Amino acid sequence: MATKRNVMVLAPNGRRQNVQVTLNTTILQILEEVCKKHGYNTDDYDLKHFNHILDPNAIFRFTGLANNAQLEMVPCKKTRSTSNVVIGIQLENGERLMGEFTPNVSLAEVLKNVNLDQDLEKITLVYMHCEISGIETLKNTTLKSLGLNNGKAILRVIHKNPENTHTIASTITETSKNNENVNINKQSYKNDPSLPTNTKKTSDSVTFSKTKTHELKKLEECSQSTQGEKENIMLPSTSKDDSVEKQSLVYSCNKREIDDLNNVEFLGERNALVFNQASIQGTFRDEMPDDFYDLTVDDAKILLRDAKRYRKQLEEAPLLTNVQRKLNQEKETLNQLHKYRYTIIRIQFPDEFVLQGLFRPMERVQAIKDFIKNYLVDANSDFIIFTTPPKRILNPKSHLIDEDLVPCAIIHYSGPSTLKLDIKQKFTDPKKVEMQVAKIRMSMINKDKNAINEDMKTNDTNDL
Repeated sequence: MATKRNVMVLAPNGRRQNVQVTLNTTILQILEEVCKKHGYNTDDYDLKHFNHILDPNAIFRFTGLANNAQLEMVPCKKTRSTSNVVIGIQLENGERLMGEFTPNVSLAEVLKNVNLDQDLEKITLVYMHCEISGIETLKNTTLKSLGLNNGKAILRVIHKNPENTHTIASTITETSKNNENVNINKQSYKNDPSLPTNTKKTSDSVTFSKTKTHELKKLEECSQSTQGEKENIMLPSTSKDDSVEKQSLVYSCNKREIDDLNNVEFLGERNALVFNQASIQGTFRDEMPDDFYDLTVDDAKILLRDAKRYRKQLEEAPLLTNVQRKLNQEKETLNQLHKYRYTIIRIQFPDEFVLQGLFRPMERVQAIKDFIKNYLVDANSDFIIFTTPPKRILNPKSHLIDEDLVPCAIIHYSGPSTLKLDIKQKFTDPKKVEMQVAKIRMSMINKDKNAINEDMKTNDTNDL
């Protein structure tokens, strides 16, 4: 479900209109709603944010506008032109069907024009991270509502099997139930009267991420423990600062979850796993109220303190030559190589499926491309992989550590081919994938501890 946001629009008559939007709302839709309520012609006005005229075809998620942004209606400097839109329908097999349509044409008519209207119930169209599925939705959604008034655009077609959809929905429900205790403990931590007000507010934005990290770590410890059948396990408190948070988080670790982790079936080499990104996005998460992001006096003091501290570090830092900078970079690289024996790479496909694998930090990017080819429908198809933002195409000859892909990274796939259908049907529960990642990280930490202990024993023997 899309997150609701608001924008405030100043009309030419001096009245302000509050408009509720989603991440997929276009600027033109906001303008049309204000013009309809105040009796203005949409073609005569544009929306301006500070001194920047907004593109009417832009989608809200890509405009960079914050929640409760202040917009203003201004007269158009030139007449807004509307022309036919060239639409490319990209099928799952890589084939692309082209057609030219007017902006008022519905998506159902577009599919009918390219002979893809046999079973609209199973068809899902993807445009700019926006999914349109269902017969009624396809008939009621026009190209203009997607911000397509002119130019060219690509719509991806995904055929979703109702059985797979039901399986993914069950996964979402199970994951939400498993995270319910964490959300409740998070809320109790937020409302704890024993904590200072400023501490609760400035640390609450990162509480969920900390909670998730501790949860995965504890589940991994439970999987390695011989007493895994215990119902409740309390995290040990190691410092006064973390005692309140750790003592308020109680985790359930039973034998069934440990067995599920041990029974994860890999698709092939490099511990390959596939999961669906839609099941992660569907997981319920609490959203902070708007007043949480208001800057208070205490917040301003903290920001000013950090700015002064950073300025002092810059002023007191010694001047370095190019040779010294290179030496420092080499030291950081060696530290990473010593600390991380593996890097976890996730390749995200346009249809929201994600392929995960393990690589060595000194392997080249070409190894990732070879890994992807093993799971594509057309292994000989040409494709690129890149990171974002900003978009940066990876050089196949570069090492993973040189491309800043250590200890983990999300890489995007762009190409005509897709994952094999049998691979998609073997997708893993995202919760098991996260537990598997935690297990890998814990194994690296344990190896480091064992290496340190062996060095200490060697040194003690030499001293004797």
